[in-house]
Amino acid sequence: MVEFDKNKALEIAKNLASKFDVDDVKNFIEKHKDLEFIEDVKVLFAIITDSIKGRYKINKNTFLAIAGALAYVALPTDLIPDFIPGIGFIDDAFVIGWTVKSIKDEIENYKRFISEKTGKVK
Repeated sequence: MVEFDKNKALEIAKNLASKFDVDDVKNFIEKHKDLEFIEDVKVLFAIITDSIKGRYKINKNTFLAIAGALAYVALPTDLIPDFIPGIGFIDDAFVIGWTVKSIKDEIENYKRFISEKTGKVK
């Protein structure tokens, strides 16, 4: 069984988060809007942009996890390059899925926040 090292994961997320760029993620979402996991990317992007703009508060580790995951999918260099047909986005989907699962309570809090703020379910 693989042992999970939370500190190592946070360090990786911190390094990736330093490469987070809002425009890169926006471009990724637009270019790949047909991918199955793109709705999760949109939710993570909304959480982080609302956090950056001061409209929604998240803790530092959650910020790093989201920014790191979004930077990973938006950057052209992955474990499995995106240009490989059929399998290029497997690692991206895994990273997003893992992040969503890891912060599922925060995502639910954010959805409630948006619902209360706008009267719409996001």
